[in-house]
Amino acid sequence: MTAAQSTFVSRCSLVVLPVDPWTGRAISGAGVAVRLEGLPYRPVRTTEGGYAFTDLAGGELVIVVEAPLRLTYRRSVDLSTLPMQAPVVLVPMLPGSRLDPPPGATGLRLRISDSAGKPLPGVGVFAWLEEESCSRGRLADDYPAGADGLRFAPENGRLLPGDPFVIMDRGGKAIERCRAGPDTGLPGTLALEAPTDRDWRRGAILLPASSSRSDSDGVATLPLRGAYPARFRVKAELSLGGKRSAAEWTAAGGTLTWQEQVEWPAG
Repeated sequence: MTAAQSTFVSRCSLVVLPVDPWTGRAISGAGVAVRLEGLPYRPVRTTEGGYAFTDLAGGELVIVVEAPLRLTYRRSVDLSTLPMQAPVVLVPMLPGSRLDPPPGATGLRLRISDSAGKPLPGVGVFAWLEEESCSRGRLADDYPAGADGLRFAPENGRLLPGDPFVIMDRGGKAIERCRAGPDTGLPGTLALEAPTDRDWRRGAILLPASSSRSDSDGVATLPLRGAYPARFRVKAELSLGGKRSAAEWTAAGGTLTWQEQVEWPAG
């Protein structure tokens, strides 16, 4: 049983746990607000930093979390898909442009503007590594499409619940975006937030990734948790309004690296 599960009572329907994506630790403070969109329920704080809702009717609802200097989080959740004994939703609260990273943290930051040079908010950015030296592990078994959990041989750091990552085949020709689900409590076993889309063979690599969007200043900040080489390459996809653009950047371990400004639509 994890710490987030230890305070549950029988009437608990949902626990929202806002966490910092760099440290994985719970975020708290007077400025943190957690609500269910369009519903009057008020949460009760847990000792682990979560926000517990009791006696919800069930079905689908929208979680909204706000915190100073961080991007607002909004996600639709079907309560029937959450474990009854641990209905926890981890919420990575992404940093805005004015939030400094923890000392020694790794990440990327870039400014996105429109063709007139004005800051452009709401551009999605998904970035990932393809260097094997940064691998978080390799699949220990073959998996068909639709797998909701993976067994792997750990390497070079951990994947925590809520962490984005990619699976890459050994030839480097195919990748799939994933997000780690709730902690299984079993070493070398990873639950997935959503089932895989394709088959994967034993030996495929799990590589770290980061996902964010540009804020009101047009700045996107992409946290990368864990240890990284002094220099490494990052691939990315930017998206807005159905348009997509690929990019490739260089980052440095232990540093928040600013990238060149991107003018949207990118070429």
